[in-house]
Amino acid sequence: MDNQITELVKGVPNILGQVYEDLAQPSVKAVGNALGTVFEFSTSILLPVKLLNEKFKLNFTKNLNDYKKKLEEVPEEKRCEVHPQIGTPIVEKLTYTTNDEIADLFTTLLANASNTDMVNTAHPSFANMIERLSPDEARIIKYLKGKEDIQYCDFRGKAKNGNGYNTIREHLTLVPQEVKLDFPDNTNAYLANLASMGILFDMDGTYRIDQTIYDKIKEQYNFEQYKTQLVPNIFKDIVTNNSYYKITDFGKLFIKACIK
Repeated sequence: MDNQITELVKGVPNILGQVYEDLAQPSVKAVGNALGTVFEFSTSILLPVKLLNEKFKLNFTKNLNDYKKKLEEVPEEKRCEVHPQIGTPIVEKLTYTTNDEIADLFTTLLANASNTDMVNTAHPSFANMIERLSPDEARIIKYLKGKEDIQYCDFRGKAKNGNGYNTIREHLTLVPQEVKLDFPDNTNAYLANLASMGILFDMDGTYRIDQTIYDKIKEQYNFEQYKTQLVPNIFKDIVTNNSYYKITDFGKLFIKACIK
């Protein structure tokens, strides 16, 4: 290990000094006050060594600036030091997170962990949960803010002999139409992942009394066309199973902590 790296790893590195030229700026001081202990613990993950790499440094600087802007919006009397259990893994991830949607979740979580009014929402597991999200799933998380659920329909064909149903289309939602996704065909996989993380819960067997959204889903996915094409040649009838994904209390806390 050369002398430069050796010196950087010793003690508490001046990480802000590697990112900003003017450490006297009030906004930079605010970052230092909020993340001071986090940066101390970051010596264990060799953050200062990573910042010797220009790509890491540029990416980290961009993300840290986004955090700095969000911190500036927190009243000075409401700012607090970030607990290292929350901040250390986030700071580590800000060195290599290049997607804007994912980085925005990290910096918002970090800003809320710096705010006495919001610090209670910053659960230690949230940083690792964000890392499990794709950019499309991050967009869905933003879409969920202020919502209670995501309604869906299954299109089912009733067997001609009357014994049971065959699923034709499963868990059809309006998400691909209402959220700009890179891969809309993966919507069901995205929702399943959010359910596996405890953000959503599939209420299969329970439905909303208001049929408005279900009617829109049926229209969007050409329900009547399925009936025309498949009844009576293939199936006795085509019906819908209407249900929804509920946003869990844990999911609401995650959304509150990670979405500005």
